[in-house]
Amino acid sequence: MAAEDYDPSLQPKLDWWHVAQSSVFVLVAALISFCMGTRLELSLIISGIRCVVQLTMMGYVLDDVLSSNNAGIVVLMTLTLVLLGAYETTFNRAKKTFKGFFVNMLVILLVSNVFIAFLGSAFALKEQPFWSPPKFIPIVGMLLGNSMSSIAMATEQCLDHLSLNGPILEARLSFGATRFEAARPLAVEAIRVSMLPVITQLSVMGLINIPGTMVGLILAGTPMTDAVVYQQCIMFMIAASSALGVAMAVIACLMVLVDKHHSLRREKILDNPPLIRFKTIVDLSQAVSSSIGPTACFAKCRRANRRQEPVYEEVELR
Repeated sequence: MAAEDYDPSLQPKLDWWHVAQSSVFVLVAALISFCMGTRLELSLIISGIRCVVQLTMMGYVLDDVLSSNNAGIVVLMTLTLVLLGAYETTFNRAKKTFKGFFVNMLVILLVSNVFIAFLGSAFALKEQPFWSPPKFIPIVGMLLGNSMSSIAMATEQCLDHLSLNGPILEARLSFGATRFEAARPLAVEAIRVSMLPVITQLSVMGLINIPGTMVGLILAGTPMTDAVVYQQCIMFMIAASSALGVAMAVIACLMVLVDKHHSLRREKILDNPPLIRFKTIVDLSQAVSSSIGPTACFAKCRRANRRQEPVYEEVELR
């Protein structure tokens, strides 16, 4: 059936019972994680619950926002999305942090995503006005969703490398190198690693990965050529916002941890503990298993869950 002949009324009607049925897939993934000892089952379950709650709330809110034609509402919604993105990156995705990390993430996400969304909407997509709610808000949401992962990865890589390679970095600083000269290999490695997912996504787009935005436009009746062009513009905007955000995040880490006197301040790097510790869940599972007689499978799972944390490899400074 051609895209122009698509009839939304032919779609089967879904309700909350179908959502409950599909949640079995998340539980299966959590069970696999528990048996493999990856300690991701709690994160999977919590993320699944958050997905349902957040999408439901967003559905009710966006229905009124997208139908409005008020620039003030668009600004307020954009700032809300950026604020939530900064909170998610700071408290849920980053394993290490430093003082003022949340403010840095807020500024980085605001500049890298809203700026690119403005340029893309106004010049690439030719929207009039550029803040048209049905286009601008979804674009900001897509940019945030993709750039947050790259920015969080870049920050974690940079902080880990600064911690592990502290003596080498201090030696370079003592020989007269500026903080950016001394940390340049670390910054390059952090940027390179964090941009690899974006580059991979660009390279497989349309060949292996069928993008959701393009499919949605086609099902809505948009001509195939227009949907393809629109998707390409969105992907290039995602690459730009991710690259800009990653570069800003790495520079912010270097400016905070290597002060203006060219001294490394490793004491500023702080651990960012999760809101719910996995050890509590492990202790509970052990108590339940011991009371009912643990099987060999669950005994192996408990031994796997007690393994040590992974050790990060040092990056060679050249």
